Amino acid sequence: MTMNDFSEIKGHAQIIGSLKESMEKGRVSHAYIFSGKKGSGRKTMANAFAKAMQCEAGCGKACGKCASCRSFDSKNNPDVYYVYPTKTKALSVDDVREQIIERVKTKQYRCRYKIFIVDNAETMTQQAQNALLKTLEEPPEYVVIMLIAENMKSILPTVLSRCVELKFMPLKNDDVKEYLSEKQGLSQTDAAFFAEYSMGSIGRAVQLSQDEDFANMRRDLYEKLSAITRMSVSSVMTLGASFEKYKGYSEFLEMIFMWYRDIYTAKRFKSDKYIIQKDMKEDIMALAEHYSFESLERITDAIKRTEELLSFNTNFQLAMEMLFMEIKEN
Repeated sequence: MTMNDFSEIKGHAQIIGSLKESMEKGRVSHAYIFSGKKGSGRKTMANAFAKAMQCEAGCGKACGKCASCRSFDSKNNPDVYYVYPTKTKALSVDDVREQIIERVKTKQYRCRYKIFIVDNAETMTQQAQNALLKTLEEPPEYVVIMLIAENMKSILPTVLSRCVELKFMPLKNDDVKEYLSEKQGLSQTDAAFFAEYSMGSIGRAVQLSQDEDFANMRRDLYEKLSAITRMSVSSVMTLGASFEKYKGYSEFLEMIFMWYRDIYTAKRFKSDKYIIQKDMKEDIMALAEHYSFESLERITDAIKRTEELLSFNTNFQLAMEMLFMEIKEN
């Protein structure tokens, strides 16, 4: 398998086409911003682009065989630099001066370009961005700077205006599912499940599929949601406290919503064909008989209200207690 290659990237065909065309026509920009959510493929794309730019074949893609491609894959390419913070989580003005500005002064060692890849570029301090600005305004022809950013509001307009911005949109679930199945070796059932939770991010899907704590949380949550109709009111009131340990997971409420979405789907089609949690299909089909459509709509409305409450920093345990009581009453 070729490493760090455009062919290994799922989706983002328009961005790949644009980057390939810029290389083929000799119109590579001196600065790019790869913007989008973490796990959306920004860093993978930056690596594939850097490798292709440095490839000795010069054909708009990496050959994977030349000295430059081999050194890139072994993380030893002498003309590709990864910029990281050295003292704090933020990229300081000293980091930018030492890792970019000073290195820009000398020409590339062997390859076509001298490339700088800055991950988490939104953490650059204002002073750091201002220091970088002069290089962006008057870049040597051999320099290419790639900024990878999630929060574009943190990037100064003066910096943004001097870069080509490439926006990474969420992938389709089918693309994520295909990647998980083909590249990660997941079963079709597991691939479909994690694709649903990915929010269009392959990185997020891969991380969740390998996260044992996530698997434990899912098992714990669904066992209790399956039993909530049979639980006493006093037992339901303790659920908020029992789930306190999971409040750091952004997926927690999403999982509750997905559970009742599956129950609704099972009730609507009288089949498990379209449910996501197929490993829980027996419980889901049984609960589809218990709930009415009106009850399920009230529950999903309650989940949305809980999500809003938590966005305003409402106490997690209290919000969960209120939600589970509403579920119990339906």
